[in-house]
Amino acid sequence: MITTKGNKIFLIFTLFYIYFTMALFDSSRGNFIPFFIQEFNINNTIISLVLSLFTLGNIIGSFLGGHFCEKYGHKTVYIIGSVTSTIGVLIAPFTQNVYMLGLFYFIYGVGRQFLCIGIDSMIPVLSVGFESILMNITHFMFGLGSFAGQSVYGRLLSNGISWRTIYLYIGIFFVVSVILTLMVKTPNIQVHSEMSFKRKDMYKNTLIYMFVVALTFALIAETIVQTWFISYMTDSYSLNPADAAKYASVFFLLFALGRLIGGFIINKTGTSRGLKLFLIAAAVCMLTGLQMKREGLILVAASGIFISITFPTMMVLISSAFNHNSSFAIGLIVTLSNILFVVLFNITGALNDLLGSYSAFYMAPISILCCLVMLIAISRKTKNESI
Repeated sequence: MITTKGNKIFLIFTLFYIYFTMALFDSSRGNFIPFFIQEFNINNTIISLVLSLFTLGNIIGSFLGGHFCEKYGHKTVYIIGSVTSTIGVLIAPFTQNVYMLGLFYFIYGVGRQFLCIGIDSMIPVLSVGFESILMNITHFMFGLGSFAGQSVYGRLLSNGISWRTIYLYIGIFFVVSVILTLMVKTPNIQVHSEMSFKRKDMYKNTLIYMFVVALTFALIAETIVQTWFISYMTDSYSLNPADAAKYASVFFLLFALGRLIGGFIINKTGTSRGLKLFLIAAAVCMLTGLQMKREGLILVAASGIFISITFPTMMVLISSAFNHNSSFAIGLIVTLSNILFVVLFNITGALNDLLGSYSAFYMAPISILCCLVMLIAISRKTKNESI
């Protein structure tokens, strides 16, 4: 149990560091995909299948992570997550074929989701009264890590540094995360059975599945930009890796800034209402940018500031809606969302090969609008804008 202010500060620092480090790995994907396609002689459809193994790992990690948080405590979840994700990252530099590519993404996905579930269910406990602020600041560290990665990956690749070497450097950051999770102390969060929803009732709750649909489309929109934005620019407008990385860096910089300031805005406007406004702005930026073609790339990048708050704010909404079983609810919703995500993401990969990257990229704003529609339905069902 946390007994001192110093322990609490160290815990928050550790959670910040973990999200920053995960972003260093996750943001590399868009830069490395063209190299994966060339080196392993595969296409975008196969890449989608490989990344589906990453999502399968997420599914397993989110389901087990929510259960382990309640049964064994958050510290155990952090240790399992950091060790597993580190193993996955350290396999990456030695990848020799598409099967190993899928293997390290799968292992990393399991560990990553253990960490995400543990962090996202811990933040509301540490920030009673200002959950949206601390949740978005925590996820700001993910945006900051993404921007830091994008700022150097394009330059390193253009200078002849291999993606394997870059993965080796990233692995060092993950080893540090293992050390931090072994040292950290976490509060003992008790779940009182008389206050809890029965799990069978949770599975029957319509609100669970409405959140699943909303979160799935939020994940699709964010992942499409992070995964295919560089391919979209290089394929559609023949930008070189360094120039494409500049636009991607703008996206991730604004993504980070959005999470830094977004929590304060959401705290003023109301969680649900503020999220809807951000989604509308994101869709407008994305659709306008696509219509303007190459001249609109900066608008597509600008959508990052509005997309940024979607995932962390939805974690706050879920935690508020199921406050007595937030770890289990978050784990269940994320698990089911990732299952649905696998299907839609593979469709997106196939569309890239069938229709071209420009047409397939429209899946991003369409997903944003679908998420918005479902959030409106959730608000009507709950009759409470403050959740």
